[in-house]
Amino acid sequence: MKSNSNRIAILVLLALLAISCEKDFLEVKNPNEITADVFFEDATQVEQAVNTLYNSIAGALRGDGDQSIFTQNARGGGSVVTAGAFQTQVNYFNFGSSPQDNDSDSFWNGAYTTIFRANTILENIEGADFGGDEATKQRLLAETYFFRGVSYFQLAHLYGAVPIVLNTPVTDDDFNPSVAASFGEVWDQAIADLQLAKAGLPTADSAPEGRVTWGSATGFLGKTYLYRAGYLNEAASYALAAAEFQQIIDSGAYGLVANFRDNFTSENENNSESLYEFQYFFSNQETATQSRPFNSVPGIGFEIFLRPSPWLMNEMSLERTVADEFDPRYLEAVYFNEGLPLFGVPYNELGEGLSCDGGGAPDGSSDTEGGWWRKYLNVHLACPPELEGSSDPDNNERILRYADILLMHAEALVASGGDLTAALESVNVVRRRANLSDYADTATLLDEIKHQRAIEFAYENLRYFDLIRWGELESFVAANGTATQQANVSAKHKYFPIPVDEVTNNSNLEQSEPWR
Repeated sequence: MKSNSNRIAILVLLALLAISCEKDFLEVKNPNEITADVFFEDATQVEQAVNTLYNSIAGALRGDGDQSIFTQNARGGGSVVTAGAFQTQVNYFNFGSSPQDNDSDSFWNGAYTTIFRANTILENIEGADFGGDEATKQRLLAETYFFRGVSYFQLAHLYGAVPIVLNTPVTDDDFNPSVAASFGEVWDQAIADLQLAKAGLPTADSAPEGRVTWGSATGFLGKTYLYRAGYLNEAASYALAAAEFQQIIDSGAYGLVANFRDNFTSENENNSESLYEFQYFFSNQETATQSRPFNSVPGIGFEIFLRPSPWLMNEMSLERTVADEFDPRYLEAVYFNEGLPLFGVPYNELGEGLSCDGGGAPDGSSDTEGGWWRKYLNVHLACPPELEGSSDPDNNERILRYADILLMHAEALVASGGDLTAALESVNVVRRRANLSDYADTATLLDEIKHQRAIEFAYENLRYFDLIRWGELESFVAANGTATQQANVSAKHKYFPIPVDEVTNNSNLEQSEPWR
């Protein structure tokens, strides 16, 4: 843990404030250095520190940019690797990578960076002068618990039994923490933090736009119970999950947007369907602030490593709407021959790539095979994204949507033996938005929920972990994977390996047994 926990950068105004916990008795201290001991003086400084959690949590949830989009979407059956994929990515896709490949290290690093920052805030917030503004203090405390809880949720289902760190490190033992005594303890910590967050966060109608809310915490709390039920085979947690999701539904604070597309464009951010999303902004860099355009369509994309799989495209085309059309989620997620044109260019005219110069530059070729990702492209604009200057896409990434709440609610009810009528209604709310007829068969409802999740959340980093928590990863690969995937996949792929650097630097940490 030392490599990740002994340094933290807290943003103060527009500069980085260094807070060092590294023990070096020969180091000469800068008398002008701002440290945690003197920084947390008032509400403004505490909020500046909490703001850094909004940045670091992206590492825990989405890892490190393009590569982690690949890591989360390559193995769930919804994507296949392209000819442009690097060999290390091909190895990962084929379940053939090793801990030394570092495919999943960024999630660990992001989670423990967030945990360290949260612990620093929690240890210093009581000394800050809030001028009697107890409401702001409680909100900032709750936000801090939210991000720490989400970090432990990520660690629990990505890595299993990991160190639980609740204080900033001081002693040698602090710098070399042991793993939790059981897998359940990590889940317990995530739940405890999210319960505190839920109790202290405001509702969406009274919170500043972009900040986490009661709905964010309640949604993640329910999701944590649901994932715990699957990962630890704890049936009792399904009912707890259903209760949390029911509270969100009953609140009336959220609803599906009428147009599925509105969840993936920059003009409809922070809408009624969003419980939590990353806030992206226009940038003057030469790369997009939203990573997915790089992994989308030739000409717009750069070094595209994944494209929609034949399995997914078949799954999305199984049921047509009541108007006998393709499911709109298929049309908005995938650019394919029978689907919608993209920036005025039909798929069979794509050729070697789509250019945004002049609104599209087809070369007249007639390739009609396969498809490319169009989800998260700003298709409401003329021909974005121009990957230069101020035209970079400021397209927020939606992390938790109300559609997810509804389908998780239905799943939790079915798994817990709950109200199947309510479960059907949650599923049908999602189906109606897609202009599908109502589903009525309770005997096959769980299969329908799984089918709807594959379509609704294609390329949204969920499918792989759904298969794992359902205990279906190996059977799915056996039925649908490549021969190499089928030969390599095993029970060890339930969790990622612990980063090699962590095992090397922490004398009390061993690699997870299946990965040794």
